[in-house]
Amino acid sequence: MFEDIDAAAERIRDKRASWVDRRDAAEILGRAAMRALAPLHELREEMDVDVRRSIESALGHAASVLNGVIPRDALGPIPLEELVRSCEKKGEREVLADGDAFVVKVTLKTGRSQHVHVKPLNRKDGVRLYQVYSVCGKADEKTYAWALRANAKMAQAAIALTGHDDEERFVLVNCFLVEEVSCNEMKASVKEVAYLADWMEQRLGNTDEF
Repeated sequence: MFEDIDAAAERIRDKRASWVDRRDAAEILGRAAMRALAPLHELREEMDVDVRRSIESALGHAASVLNGVIPRDALGPIPLEELVRSCEKKGEREVLADGDAFVVKVTLKTGRSQHVHVKPLNRKDGVRLYQVYSVCGKADEKTYAWALRANAKMAQAAIALTGHDDEERFVLVNCFLVEEVSCNEMKASVKEVAYLADWMEQRLGNTDEF
């Protein structure tokens, strides 16, 4: 299916092709567009929230193209640096490069600060992720149960364990699929991870050091 559409798109762009071939390609693309848009428009008030959001997104992309604007996510995954740089805000969030990763220094309203790390992560099954995390304190058996209970209330992150400076540490972490994350989602995650990690630091009795 997509092969035929791609071939027609390539043919209509080819100024060296005959006008007949380009005309036929335009007709193919027009029919494909109508067949795709008709059910989307018909079901734009779909009851299922996830389906409706996808329909709204698809129709929004179509409208953007008609207005001469190519949607950003139609260009492929957003580069990590672009995602992280979108989090910058003078006096509140400073972005620093760290090899192939980044650190966002977040200044909270309380005057305390939190370092949020953002790095690429490739799973063994081939899935590519962007990981957002902040170290928030030493872990021990006395605090494991409390941390698991607190996990049930997390919206944009989860509490996990990691090795840090040869010690077990709690971290607040969030992971995104590389192909799906937006700049707004990245910024929301960085802000939430910083806020919750600072909250955990204080609950664990740690100083403002992470």
